[in-house]
This record gives sequence, structure tokens and C-alpha cells, in this order.
Amino acid sequence: MAELIGYLLALNAIITWGLASLVYKFGLGKTEAKANLFFRLVIVSCSTFIISLFFGDYHFLLILNTTELIMYIIMAIFSGLSVTIGDLLYFYALKKIDASRAYPLTQLSLVFVYPLAFLFFQEQITLSVLVGGFIILSSVFLLGKKDKPKESAFYEVDGEDHREEEAISRELLFGVIMAIGTALFWAIAIITFNQARIYSNDVFTTNFFRILFGTISVAIIGLFDDDFFLGFKKENRINLKYFAYIGIAGSLSLGLADSFFYKAAEINGLVLTSTITANTPMVQQIFSLTLLKERFRKRFIIAVALIIIGNYIILFL
Repeated sequence: MAELIGYLLALNAIITWGLASLVYKFGLGKTEAKANLFFRLVIVSCSTFIISLFFGDYHFLLILNTTELIMYIIMAIFSGLSVTIGDLLYFYALKKIDASRAYPLTQLSLVFVYPLAFLFFQEQITLSVLVGGFIILSSVFLLGKKDKPKESAFYEVDGEDHREEEAISRELLFGVIMAIGTALFWAIAIITFNQARIYSNDVFTTNFFRILFGTISVAIIGLFDDDFFLGFKKENRINLKYFAYIGIAGSLSLGLADSFFYKAAEINGLVLTSTITANTPMVQQIFSLTLLKERFRKRFIIAVALIIIGNYIILFL
């Protein structure tokens, strides 16, 4: 029964993350990444604090000894900084490439989570999880693969078209690099949060603390880079609704869905839960096609088959 609850929590996180990525893409089409980051973090800090009051428990702060409390704070700070940097890189990626390509690439975090979970938490990586995770990641690569160029051996583009194609390629490369950077920092955030969760035995309070630390760090950076405060400036009131959309999506995703993910990891282990949530790009892909009307790619069908096979191996073999 406990394992089933863990799967249901992971499923909730998958759906919420997939929907939130579309809201981010939509809002970033009207606003800038830095301006959104701080505005979103402020809203998420408030929402996670409210959630922690209802579902969390601050009593552990009085139980931990000095060493444990210091380590808890360090892990929460690292997780907050890592997820904040990862989110900023993800916003930059969304400015350059489709959500249906950017989000699958961020799931490369699984590549980093596997060895880190083994080293820090001695979690066992079974053959079925390893094989299933590899197959799911193969579908991720397939979803994020670059589209074929329009030109062929029978079609010669002129100089202007060629320069435009090169510019598009540079934009794509930048977006891909930002997405891979996102995967690395999100993996660090996952590992450090899980360690903090072990000290506190409470995901909701820990999530609030890590978001708070991330918000404070961006506020400090904003003292030297005014772009981070643009979401609160009078001249940007015209875009307030887009900032609000992203803030609400962040509350549901970074605030609630992340907590569900770590609760699932507490029940079923970090490795298995991370592997299951690697299915998020497929859900996000479906939402991108139906809601954002992004381009349908035939390889999507192959990716679906790979994900079904990967999940079957993980869950039933």
C-alpha cells in the first residue's frame, strides 16, 4: 500500500511539472527570465510556508543536535541555490527552444542522480531500474532531437537563408546547453534536499526553507543586478498577469509537486522515484501538442513505445 501511495505522489508530480513547464513557456514569451525568477520565488516562498503550516512540523528544529542542525541548514541552502540556478537556466532554455525539446533534456538529471544516490545514500540500483531508466532516457533523447533541416542535396539555400539557418542553430545550441546545465543543477538540488529531508523527516518544512534560502540569495544578487527586480517595477505592471501565471505555476510545481516527489522518494527510494518521474517529458509533450499547438513529430510515437517498455521493466520485472 505504501509503495502505491509513493507511485501516486510521483504521478501527481509528473502531471503538475508537465503543466507548469507550459505555463513557464507561455509567460516567458512575454517577459524576461531574470525578472520572473525572483517574482516567482517570492510567491512560492509564501505558498510553501502556508503549506508547511498545515502539513509540516517545525518541531524537529528543537530535536536536532548542533551538528545535525548545521548540516541540515547547509543541505537546505545548497538545494535552494541549486534549484534556483537550475530554474534560471531552464528559463533561458525556454526562451531559445520549444518546451517540448527543452524539458526532455532536463531529465538528464537522472544520469547524475543515479551515482550520487548510490554514493551518498547507498541506494541499490537494480538491473530492472537501470535498464528501464536507460530506455526511458533513450526516449528523452528522441524527443529532444534536432529537427531535420529544410534544405536537402537538391535544394541550395542563398546566403541570407544560410545565415538565418546558422543563427537558428546557435539559438538551438544555446538552449540545449542551458537545458543540460539545468539537469545538472536540478540533480544537485535533489540529492541535497533528500539529505536535508533525512535530518528533518519532513519534506514540507524543508521545501519551505530551501525555497526561502533561494529567494534570499536572488534578492541579494538583485542588489547588484536590477534585472531580478523588474517583476516588481511599475513599468512592468502591464505584464503582471504573466508574472502571476508563472508564480502560481511555481507554487504548484516547485512548491507542492516537489514536496510530493520527495515524499514519494521517502517511501520508494530516490532512485526508483527519480526514474519514474523521468516520464514527465512524455506528459509534457502531450500537453505541448494539445495546448500550445507545438509541432507534432513522428518520433513521438516511437518515444511513447520506449517509455511504455521502460516502465514495464521497472515496475514488473
